[in-house]
Amino acid sequence: MLAERLGAAEETGKLDLRGLMLGQVPTAIRALRNLVELDLGSNALTEVPAWLGDFPALEVLTLERNALEDLPRKLGKLERLRVLDLSHNKLQEVPSFVAELPSLVSLDLGQNRITQAPRWLASRTRLRAFSLGKNPLDTFPEPVLSLPHLEELGLAGLGFEALPAELGALTALQKLDLGENQLSGLPASIGELGALRALVLRGNRLTALPPMLPALRTLRALDLSGNRIGALPLAGYAWAGMEALELADNPLLVLPEEITKLATLHRLDLRNTWLESLPDALASLRGLRTLLLAGAPVGLRDGRPPDVIFTLERLVELDLSLAGITTLPEAIGWLSELRFLGLQGNPLAAIPAALRSMTQLEELDLTDTPFGRTDEVEALSLVLPRTRVICVDWAATYRSMLEDVYILRDDTGLDDVAIARWVVARERGASLPRFANVRPADEEVLERLHTLVFVRAPQRRVTTRAAVGVLVDLVVKDQLGWHEVLEQLLHGVHASGMKSRRAADTSR
Repeated sequence: MLAERLGAAEETGKLDLRGLMLGQVPTAIRALRNLVELDLGSNALTEVPAWLGDFPALEVLTLERNALEDLPRKLGKLERLRVLDLSHNKLQEVPSFVAELPSLVSLDLGQNRITQAPRWLASRTRLRAFSLGKNPLDTFPEPVLSLPHLEELGLAGLGFEALPAELGALTALQKLDLGENQLSGLPASIGELGALRALVLRGNRLTALPPMLPALRTLRALDLSGNRIGALPLAGYAWAGMEALELADNPLLVLPEEITKLATLHRLDLRNTWLESLPDALASLRGLRTLLLAGAPVGLRDGRPPDVIFTLERLVELDLSLAGITTLPEAIGWLSELRFLGLQGNPLAAIPAALRSMTQLEELDLTDTPFGRTDEVEALSLVLPRTRVICVDWAATYRSMLEDVYILRDDTGLDDVAIARWVVARERGASLPRFANVRPADEEVLERLHTLVFVRAPQRRVTTRAAVGVLVDLVVKDQLGWHEVLEQLLHGVHASGMKSRRAADTSR
């Protein structure tokens, strides 16, 4: 495989070695003198050779998702380098050679261990895209405010409670990511970002729409998911070009009829809101392609999804998972362009006959429904041969996760307590523990474990996030093992009133 890619790179000038877990940079690359793009992401690299600075034509260098703590100064000789991705490594400072790259326009340093932005960063005025998200910064990176030509800025996951008013002076910004901070509001100057097309405010502490947002008339995508917004007053908003609106994980009770003013809306994410109904006026959003309602109780009133959904004939993706639906009307067949239909976790009484004629479906999720493992589903698969019908065996899911935890412990030396501390920190949005032997692949296992116990298990209604927290806290205290946690979640046992086996053994 490596030889084939090297051979192709001689002709194209582009070499993609992503995800091969090479451990070191192959010396054979040195012969590719005319290399223009090089991707060494996800290769478990702990160092890169200085000769990487000897490619005079190199314009794009990707070193993301490795274990790099330092980089050779010689990389500063890459005079044509335009794009440099160093995200998801172990860098403790911004590499000094970056100051010597005259052509650099895009720099990604997200998810490292950087504590401050150097003053010389302010001189990199050619930068158009810069990300410093998810680093343990001590303070706001002030040099960023001196980059007047920035079009994309990533400041997610930095723990900011407030932002400087000077941020509004970056008037060339088209995309601004402020997600996963601690913001309860925004400076009024954000309304001066007249070119802004995408604004990410996911995972903050907003309780209402920031009042300056109506001024952002060029906005095309707005992500407000994971906040504390209970109402959506859209009167007076002039987002004529809005295409994607993310409102998931907010205590939203009512979707206002003014939503229909967003006539160009293509994507509407209402997952895990408190909505029990949708306005009939939603039918006027003829261009809507994606509607996500997973975890919103829209089926609790009468066991049916709102009828207005079936008037949205251009829908391509519809997620009604965990919505309390017992009956899916035959009108589902009217959605002739639908490619994905999510029905996970609904206590459906029957599979509507209309589904059997929806041959355009590419994916149908019946996970954790009464039809998860029945002959009826097998028959459905036969009449929809091009459709991927998903039916997950939850017992197998938990067993697989437990096996991954065992492998993680063997590979890294982590015990159940250390793993639990990481999962708790992830759930609380705190700084994640740093482990010496943990690779990116190991971090993915930890992420999946967090998602399974704190997200997917509560979605199945077998427990609550608070109850899971009690169980995991017992693991932190070394009173419970992960095998016991996963077994209890599999069988839908709540943490309240439970006594751990270790505690019980101790009391004997």
